[in-house]
Amino acid sequence: MVVRLRPVVHASPTPDGIHVRGWASSFTLQGGKGLWTIWQRIAASLATGIPNSEFRVPNTASPAVAKAIQMIIDQLQAHDMVVTVDSEWIPDAPPDEVADWLISVAPQPQESWLRLRAATFTVVGSGLLAAAARRALESTGLEARSEPGDGLIVVTDEHAVAAGCSDQVGYVVHPGSYEDAVSDGKDVARRLGVDESQPPEILAALVGSVAAHRLICAAGGLPDPSTEFIVHPGDDLPPQVPHLGVLVARLDPLTAMYHPWLSATRPRQPDLDALVDPELGPIAIPETGSLPQLPAKIAVCEGHLGIGTTSDAARLDATVRALNTGIDDTHTHGIILRATVRGQLPDFPATEVSEEDWAGDPTARRWWKALTLRFGVTASLCVTRLADHAVHAEIRSFDQVLAWAIEAEAADAVAFAALAATGVQQAREAGLSFSDEPCHLNGAAPLAKPPETSWATKDWFWPADVRSREDQLQLALSTLLDAR
Repeated sequence: MVVRLRPVVHASPTPDGIHVRGWASSFTLQGGKGLWTIWQRIAASLATGIPNSEFRVPNTASPAVAKAIQMIIDQLQAHDMVVTVDSEWIPDAPPDEVADWLISVAPQPQESWLRLRAATFTVVGSGLLAAAARRALESTGLEARSEPGDGLIVVTDEHAVAAGCSDQVGYVVHPGSYEDAVSDGKDVARRLGVDESQPPEILAALVGSVAAHRLICAAGGLPDPSTEFIVHPGDDLPPQVPHLGVLVARLDPLTAMYHPWLSATRPRQPDLDALVDPELGPIAIPETGSLPQLPAKIAVCEGHLGIGTTSDAARLDATVRALNTGIDDTHTHGIILRATVRGQLPDFPATEVSEEDWAGDPTARRWWKALTLRFGVTASLCVTRLADHAVHAEIRSFDQVLAWAIEAEAADAVAFAALAATGVQQAREAGLSFSDEPCHLNGAAPLAKPPETSWATKDWFWPADVRSREDQLQLALSTLLDAR
């Protein structure tokens, strides 16, 4: 067994060190121009491979050189830029370019090659698309059988990938079982308007090759290539769950990009990117346009106003309102429980919460002042405790209810209600018109945990911490409803 530098790794000298780039990460070391000389010697040895026992600092190295070698070794291992392989491919070697690719990306390159050699590949389809997929498979040194069929399905005993292509657009779905791939393929084709027209050769070659590539990755136990290209949203959006990435290719101009897909047969919790994806998403992208973004952030999605403390939060809120559902089960359940309790408030015993219980909270005070001072809205606030960990806040302007909220703590309930009323007033003053129904915001939406910093309090990242109290709130509301 030898340690090899992954062929995809490259380095450049810097004025006082080196910068090294790999498949999905990089690192920079500082320590003088001598680092580049040391790197060149290490890289030359690792290019062909050195025994495991020799991948260490030589005993004869001076202290300064030993420190530099150890830094390089530590960083190469931390960034997965070296791999341990057999010195020879057994029983047979793949083509050189395939061997380099496997050593570049596979956790265990030779095991992946054995899995690929043991798999039986079948190309179901005809025409330019099937021919391109077959050529791509055979160029790796693998054999591929052919069967007639519509569209394109590339199959092994365990995995399948469906693809399709017409004169302007093509697609490749995420690998899965034969049934799942076929079902997703039909749904994506309908969404994109892929028909049975003859595709141009260049588009067919692109789509067919990607289909073969994705199936090879699945059969060889390699990461799917879509995971390299899907961009994840910022920290104030919900934690991500793996998408099913679908490649969408277009002819004019020639482009190919992976897009998140909400599969009917392989469901995932939806996130904002998947919901509003311009190619495959079910609804339009929320727009901020020329809308004012102070003091609240606001966005509009298919006629629905979204309000938040950040642009991403406002876009997410607008999306949720357009879909009339939650982002995950906890969010959906929280929305339903709040609405149900709100509709039956007279039936529950409640005690008034004094202003002292929330007025000292900076966030609640901020949004109450934004509504009443900045926008000059004549408003009154009623805050009542329904149970332990359940507080209802309602904001009125004379006889009209502007907004309401139900949260575990009084300050959060007041803050959400005041933020909602502020956002609506801000949108109306910008010329937007909405129904007079009371606006509601809540802390049930999943948000990324705020960064741990010594200089910022939780108020900087509100409402990122509110979700942590959601379980207590939902238990309290469920108990109220059960008792009734």
